[in-house]
Amino acid sequence: MAAKRMDLNARTLLVLSGSSNPLGETLAQELCSRLAVGSVALLLDESQKRLESLEQHLKDHLQPDAIQIVTGLLNERHSNGVQLLDQVLAQSEGFAFERSILVHNEGDSATHTLLEPQTAEAWIDYVQHQLYAPVALNQRWLNSVALQGIEKLAINVTSSLQVRPLVYSTLLCSCKRARDMYFRSMASEEARANVHVLSYAPGLFKTHETQCDVNGNIVDPEQLLVMSDQEQQELPRVQPLQSTLKLINILEETAFVSGHDVDYYDTFFL
Repeated sequence: MAAKRMDLNARTLLVLSGSSNPLGETLAQELCSRLAVGSVALLLDESQKRLESLEQHLKDHLQPDAIQIVTGLLNERHSNGVQLLDQVLAQSEGFAFERSILVHNEGDSATHTLLEPQTAEAWIDYVQHQLYAPVALNQRWLNSVALQGIEKLAINVTSSLQVRPLVYSTLLCSCKRARDMYFRSMASEEARANVHVLSYAPGLFKTHETQCDVNGNIVDPEQLLVMSDQEQQELPRVQPLQSTLKLINILEETAFVSGHDVDYYDTFFL
């Protein structure tokens, strides 16, 4: 499969799920600033207050009326993402989009205590949030009649750490690995439909906290994330803006192969 470059300055329907955490906010700001006039950005999150703050920030810093900003409040399971996408597609009927980009950036799990859900209901809720909801949103986006025939890019924000076996993270790691396989398979299945897929691990942020297991043992993320099987190396922590600009550089300058995983640290010297 050939390497792909993508000029972001096109009339785009951008859908960003998980837009009010530090990475999501920066992704929204930097992506929206590069889209062409006539684009629409749907920002999804479960915090109404932070969505309103982000919407106001974008309107204050973007060229007036250049991009239509729409926000959507996700419910606890994120199961209403499909309905929110349908609403913005109906509102955008008649827009001549050249491309659609869907960014999956759900979850702040890297800052949580390493503890598995204890009840069957909690497990179902967890899988619904981390796996079922993103896949459902993605499938509706792929099959939308309104977006038929235009170039599409799906970006799965993943983790080089959380797709590996970790103590007290069985469910998280399983969901992350399943998501990665889903996006790899989608890249193969949809290649002829002008659909491109990138799984991007954004690096270890300064906001990622040292974690503790249920016995109080300290788990330092730098010690878990290794560059090779033979040697552990301390990796520099990054700011969301650094990671976002690295992603944009990969899309526009460096190029990527659809379906492949790219880690911030893999491209550190590009």
